[in-house]
Amino acid sequence: MNTIQHEPISPEVLSAIRAARRVALVGHVTPDADCLAVIGAMAHGLRAMGKQPAPSMPAGSVAEKLRFMVDIGGWQPASSAELAECDVALVMDTAKDKRVNVDGKLEALPKAKIVNVDHHSSNTRFGDALWIDGARSSSAEMVYELLKALEVKITPQIATLLYAGIHSDTGGFSLPNTTPRSLEVAAELSLAGADIVDTCEQLCRSQTPHLFNLLKVVYGNTRVSEDGRLSWSTANYNEIHDAGCVAEDIDDQVEIPRSIRGVTIAVLFSEGVKGKIRMNFRGDRGCSILELAQQFHGGGHSQAAGAILDGTIEQVVAKVIPAAQAYLNERS
Repeated sequence: MNTIQHEPISPEVLSAIRAARRVALVGHVTPDADCLAVIGAMAHGLRAMGKQPAPSMPAGSVAEKLRFMVDIGGWQPASSAELAECDVALVMDTAKDKRVNVDGKLEALPKAKIVNVDHHSSNTRFGDALWIDGARSSSAEMVYELLKALEVKITPQIATLLYAGIHSDTGGFSLPNTTPRSLEVAAELSLAGADIVDTCEQLCRSQTPHLFNLLKVVYGNTRVSEDGRLSWSTANYNEIHDAGCVAEDIDDQVEIPRSIRGVTIAVLFSEGVKGKIRMNFRGDRGCSILELAQQFHGGGHSQAAGAILDGTIEQVVAKVIPAAQAYLNERS
């Protein structure tokens, strides 16, 4: 049995947080549950340490089904003036500095020491103090270890947020990034008071009518290659908005083409913003799609990655699907 080796927490990360007075909490654009989990959990943790958290979250950037996490986090987005006064910026779950969810990017944090905590193996290692561990299931798992190292009590609110992040990034503990340690942490969070039932209800069984309309679009547009190993679907700008959705509502719908038996690679092409085609890649166990995403200047994980290209859905599909088929053929 192979033992997973984890990177220890960097002493520079711990000392930067301990010495900070006001901390900007920064994630990535179009935040998912893992991203919201770490921002909310750290906001609670920093307040318990007597520090001032300043969460960055531009208006309208949180998907409707994840807004319960903002409520549990109990925070309001910081203003640009508040962010500019922070002496530390804790950037979490964000592989590239250009992907931070701050208006003006890192230049909007002129006084801050940049602390980079992330579980993406494709992280570009930006910042002044780093803790990058690509073997972790999620950034939520890392923040759990971080809060413990900072001697912060794991309250039921913190536990619920971090459980939601781990549950989401592991696909309900069903994806290859589910590790013994992620299961241990989930159990410890349960013991700390995480509301597991409500979290799963919110994440898995709370589709609004307009999200259901979007699912119908994705199901209807799903295609499969002749050899059955590649599947993809699309949702263009009009289809997304006619369903009553926005860009932030595109989340795990790529699981629809991925769920087809025999599919090794699945891709969802979505146009939440006019002319910007977002691609969500998923690879079956044993097939890394990170290198495929990187062909299109993307990044992420071995089995889950993403990229964005300019153009129309038709143009991007015509470019990416042949590349994906060739990628599969090379690995046959």
